[in-house]
Amino acid sequence: MIRHIETWTTGRDYFEQQQFKRQEQGWKLIIVTSGLLLGLVFIELFWLEPAVTSQVKSVFSGVLALLGGVAFVLWLVVQVMPIKVKWQIASLALAGLLGSCWAVLFPLLIHYSHFSTLYVYSDLFIFLSVVAFFSYPPAMYLAIGPVLCSFLFSGVYLELNHEALTVLSVISRLAIVIVVRECLYHWFHSSVFHEFEEQRLRQELATISLVDPITGLQNSRHFELMLEREIMAARRHHSELTLLIVSVELLRLYTMTCGHQAYEVLLKRVAKGLRRGVYRPRDFIARVGSDEFSVLLPDTDMEGAEIVAERIQRHVHRCCDNLVKVDLEQPVSVKTSVIEWSPGWNVSQVRKHMHDAINTLRADDKPEGADDAEKGHEPVDIIARYEPLSRFGK
Repeated sequence: MIRHIETWTTGRDYFEQQQFKRQEQGWKLIIVTSGLLLGLVFIELFWLEPAVTSQVKSVFSGVLALLGGVAFVLWLVVQVMPIKVKWQIASLALAGLLGSCWAVLFPLLIHYSHFSTLYVYSDLFIFLSVVAFFSYPPAMYLAIGPVLCSFLFSGVYLELNHEALTVLSVISRLAIVIVVRECLYHWFHSSVFHEFEEQRLRQELATISLVDPITGLQNSRHFELMLEREIMAARRHHSELTLLIVSVELLRLYTMTCGHQAYEVLLKRVAKGLRRGVYRPRDFIARVGSDEFSVLLPDTDMEGAEIVAERIQRHVHRCCDNLVKVDLEQPVSVKTSVIEWSPGWNVSQVRKHMHDAINTLRADDKPEGADDAEKGHEPVDIIARYEPLSRFGK
């Protein structure tokens, strides 16, 4: 069964995929077992039944040769068909071909050779057709229908003393086929959709575990995975990599003033501003702290990262200032630390520098925030280049 589910796959699409896979298995089963049954008929007809005339043997050999030729043509035709309709048509053609073959051989051998074991072989073929084609009912009935009609024809027209018994046996076989097919199809349908729901829930849980539930941005766990990937890519391609640590001031004050629900609304607006400030699909935004966010910028030098930081600041102000000024009468301040990755840094070292940068921004917030509150001045935005030993403000 297909274990991987694409993001666009619906339950119906997944079920059709499983039908196709099941039909591929059914083709192999019915081809191999039909060849085995015909081989048994061939052995019994040519070596164990000496009374069979050469004419019957010639007709049997001709039917087998015709079957092989038609099967080869069918294989060639299937190769040029569109993939979406290939398996349905292939199943119908294969079922019709094998069913017609048995329908022709059965009355021929029964009438001219009284080949009684052919009833057993035909019942085995019916059972195998149900197993092979139960997931696609038209093919199953196309394989079984000619054989049952052949039973009926042989019993009514070739064995005139058993008309009622023949009709009863054909009806019984058909009823058994329908019941077995419905049971197999119900099991198949239930197991496929159960597996689909299980895989879908696992994917949703995996996605939820990597997404911040409030902002909809990626969380710190996903950020660390992407950080490791981008560091490996930067080393492999000898390219540049920068990180932005963005701290939005006044979020805690806004929480204490307006409550946690209003704080969540403001966080969503901050996330909106961050998304608007980042243009490239590969750039990665994550929430790495209560008030801190990080932006991964592959193939970006320090000057390019500062341009992105300025753009982020503008968009965050546009998204948040009007909301915050209603209650605090001052805008937010966006303080950004720019970290340029060095080829000698591994993931652990980058995490340490990120934490140092976050702690530096928080330490800067406290005294500056206190002075701003006392003097009545609005907070000031900062873009700072972080380095392990020193930090240069802009």
